[in-house]
Amino acid sequence: MEGKEYGSFVSIVFKLEDILFHILSNLSTKELDRVARVNVTWYRIAKKIKQSRKQIVWCYYNELEPGGVEKQIGQVLDNLTSEPHLALVFVSWNLEKKKISVPSLFSRSGTRCFPRAVKREAITFSSYMERTLPPSCHMAGIVTDRIVASRFSSNHSVQLEDGPSASCLFFPKFKEVDIYHFILEDNFGAGVQKKSLSAETGIPEDKSPKLILMFPSDDCNIELFGSKILKNYRNVVIAGGSVFSLFTDTTLKLENQKTYFGCEPCNLGIAFCGSDLQVASVAIRVNENNEKLVEAELSRLKTAHVPEKCSIAFLFCSDLRLYGQFLAGNGNSEHVELKTFKKLFPDVPLFGFFGPEQIGFDHIPGNANRPRRNTSAAVDYSKSNFLHETMAIFVILYFP
Repeated sequence: MEGKEYGSFVSIVFKLEDILFHILSNLSTKELDRVARVNVTWYRIAKKIKQSRKQIVWCYYNELEPGGVEKQIGQVLDNLTSEPHLALVFVSWNLEKKKISVPSLFSRSGTRCFPRAVKREAITFSSYMERTLPPSCHMAGIVTDRIVASRFSSNHSVQLEDGPSASCLFFPKFKEVDIYHFILEDNFGAGVQKKSLSAETGIPEDKSPKLILMFPSDDCNIELFGSKILKNYRNVVIAGGSVFSLFTDTTLKLENQKTYFGCEPCNLGIAFCGSDLQVASVAIRVNENNEKLVEAELSRLKTAHVPEKCSIAFLFCSDLRLYGQFLAGNGNSEHVELKTFKKLFPDVPLFGFFGPEQIGFDHIPGNANRPRRNTSAAVDYSKSNFLHETMAIFVILYFP
């Protein structure tokens, strides 16, 4: 082939690849995984498309709504446009303790069988998630009381109280943001004194987390670990709350290869690192039923000037708000904090749960007057500083 003809041939090939890229861009992640098996070119294009997509996706399941778990969760996973790297799952205890009926179609290896008559089986929600997620996706599951979730289509946040429910967040692997997740044993307090924080959590020493979510199922040493975090990382925000139990996928293991499922006492941590991440948090007492007072407190998040587009928010609230001790006024079943947050931040999806203890403090970047709630000028790293029983912790996190 002469040079001129070869150049025309190469030009045509590249144009065909551009056309193919445009066509395959309409496929979901699962569909791209299938077509990537055609040949090397299709594999390369499918990989390029998946790497270009970096969208956080969320959904929730409510037993009282139509469609069941297959429609409310399964269809979302089937149509994901970004390949998930970490699934953060909040599950109500009354959902995790029961069995749900699902078709026996999928396995963790990703293989799918097509029996003439589809069989069904009864499994726990955590087992369903482990089976349905891609093999490369890690899972961090929190079992708690009642949860707060958001619809992906409208960002409308709901307080799920009446039936078994779950809320799922799917994080892709970002280029400029690193997300680390780790499990600490219930006796980790002695370990953090002997080992470096990096060795305990797996966070590289050259990384500085902007936010660390902490979910202890046994909080006997959470004060010690939280204090060590605050002393080692500058301007880090810690937030979270105590939970009933935790579950993870089989790839999330300790050095001794023990995986924590069910009610094993342990502490789950999720660290968000990235120089362009922006974080702000406020702590509000749940006995403040006056909407104007709550709005004044939450308005301080606005002063942080965290971009609302491409942001998500977390709420970790005292369960006293649920059980009648600090109910919102005027007979409103939706508590005043959630209602006020959506008034101030209508486009920011909100996730979280209600529990007996909350972890968090005030952190408004640029506001040196109130670096911690209920502290003096000399920062106190005691339990009363960031571990509470009657607070609502709000955190807003911006992804660049």
